[in-house]
Amino acid sequence: MSSFQPLPASEEAPATHVRTRTPAVFRAAAAAWPAVKEWSLPYLASLDPGLPVPLVEGNREAERTRFTTSTLGSYVSRLTREAPADDVPAYLKEFDLLKNFPQLRADLRSRELFPPRTIRSSATWIGPSGARTGLHCDLLDNLAVQIMGTKRFYLAHPGTVKRAGMESRKYDAWARLSLISAEELAAGQEPGDLFVVDLAPGDVLYVPAYWWHEVVNLTPGVLLSGFFGPRTRVLSRWAWVQAREGLHRAGLLGRDDCTCHASRALDLKSG
Repeated sequence: MSSFQPLPASEEAPATHVRTRTPAVFRAAAAAWPAVKEWSLPYLASLDPGLPVPLVEGNREAERTRFTTSTLGSYVSRLTREAPADDVPAYLKEFDLLKNFPQLRADLRSRELFPPRTIRSSATWIGPSGARTGLHCDLLDNLAVQIMGTKRFYLAHPGTVKRAGMESRKYDAWARLSLISAEELAAGQEPGDLFVVDLAPGDVLYVPAYWWHEVVNLTPGVLLSGFFGPRTRVLSRWAWVQAREGLHRAGLLGRDDCTCHASRALDLKSG
């Protein structure tokens, strides 16, 4: 993906980039967090080994939505073992780690990063090497903190997917999806519009709302995302999302083509 330019590290505060709506990586900004220094996969597995967890199989943003289930202990323990070459990665996405284990909040220093007077919501991505989240853009700003392992982000300016005529109609409550991958998008873009950055433990990445990004695990890893924004913006987005969710639950929007339910066509085939 030679069209992707390295995203340079920033020495400024995250709030500066939030004001200018520009993505930025802050190297080692969370390196002193107890979560980064002390958490491990065995530790997370031990928190509640029997807790049922839903796993996403493959790249649901670009492919059919498929789920499987496991337990937290069994799944996280598997991440330390090498998977077969033809194995379809199973990904624990959007896991509310802090709701399940509120004691872990003491290991974070989120106030050091987020602008004041913002509403925040966190989610955790835990997965193996090769796990991927397809090209999409979120409706809220995101400060992503790499806790364990390494992860690669491909980023593209807002509007690039729409100009290519490749926005997907697949339903996702808090994101818009692309019909093509970052690599396919790059084939028709000018240099300078696309960026790539690898995150190591302790690195923090700011992804503004509506910036397109595709994410791939280079190693087994854990990433904590903090979606945020000013109160009025978050509440207006939330109201809009809830209205669409009502239509979706009624079968009037994104029926049989969404990221939250297994693809019906796949279920019928397998059943």
